Amino acid sequence: MGKSGCYDAGTINGTIIDGRFKRMKVLVVGGFLGSGKTTTILRIGKYLGERGQKAAIIVNEIGEVGVDADIISSYGFDSIELTNGCVCCTLKRDMRYTVDEIYRKMKPDILLVEPTGIAFPAVIKEDIMLMNLKDVEFAPLVTVIDGSRFKQIMKETKQFSKRQIIDAEILAINKVDLIEDLYIPIVESSVQQMNPQAHTVRFSAKSRDEEFAEFISTLLSDETSLEVDRRKESIDKSPDAEEIVAASGENSIESSKMATYASEYSLSHDYLESEKAQSIVSNLMESLKKEILVMNPEFVGHMKVILQAGTVNVRSSVTGAEENPQIETIESYSSKPSVKILSAISNVSRLELMELVDSFVKEIFTNHGIKIVKTAVHKHNHESHNHDNHNHPEGV
Repeated sequence: MGKSGCYDAGTINGTIIDGRFKRMKVLVVGGFLGSGKTTTILRIGKYLGERGQKAAIIVNEIGEVGVDADIISSYGFDSIELTNGCVCCTLKRDMRYTVDEIYRKMKPDILLVEPTGIAFPAVIKEDIMLMNLKDVEFAPLVTVIDGSRFKQIMKETKQFSKRQIIDAEILAINKVDLIEDLYIPIVESSVQQMNPQAHTVRFSAKSRDEEFAEFISTLLSDETSLEVDRRKESIDKSPDAEEIVAASGENSIESSKMATYASEYSLSHDYLESEKAQSIVSNLMESLKKEILVMNPEFVGHMKVILQAGTVNVRSSVTGAEENPQIETIESYSSKPSVKILSAISNVSRLELMELVDSFVKEIFTNHGIKIVKTAVHKHNHESHNHDNHNHPEGV
């Protein structure tokens, strides 16, 4: 095998390109909720596209409600969102099938996998490696860290976030544009102490900076993979790494101590004007955040809302107590207006979160003269592992 990672024709089953077999590189990009994984992946995909390479993307979220595939597809990428299960039940089965289908049908140069923010990315990567798929190689595992919320995240989900950092092969400190210059090396030093063998980079995924371009180039190079392997052999993990991995176990959801709730609602209206849709989403997010602050004044996590209003999608998100909800509008046609909500909030009651979301959705839309019906809800009981409660339409 040459440096290109392609085999000579006739050796194994695969895609023949210029007399050689094409290998698909798999890159798993993990990180806590709201760390900027999707933005990072989109930037990587665009970088590859500008260089004539094809990228496919797998996104996994908790629950049956997907909110990210539409935005990724709008950028022109082949995207599949795994939403019919979660990381502790059906994901392994669905991931194997999906990876195999993507390789056989889409034949991308690189497959980007974005696990949910409350997964252990190393477990996802290991599951894919154990599939023993032919003509597949792996890039180093990336954990994206939100440098602007690092202190709050470590306070709210310390054990879980340490595990994500310890398992990484590349630590990507994101959102440096939102951090005071004096604080950046402090964050970098902290993550390096937890995982001294990882390669550490820092950038802003939203900016077209040299650091991000260098990160992508380094990430996909054969030299980086060799460097990671050498670090593993020569440097031991931090003293408490094995204890953290053992204590967190394999159930990432329980370890994260996050309350999660995903739901979808159909709307009685066939069309909503853009301004009205934005007003609804703004009212809903502001109300939800205000009440969540009462439940936990220092919460971190990710609450995402997407209102498909006919000719536009209005999206909003908030990642913590100190952040104001962000809103964006994207041109997109949908046959029937609907609203999707995915929430994962630290150290609150799941039952309270469910009741909060449902009550405010009903109140806000009723105030705007719109009747809604719940069409999907993720009811997975992570404590009892009851796998039977999924997708039951309900009136709200």
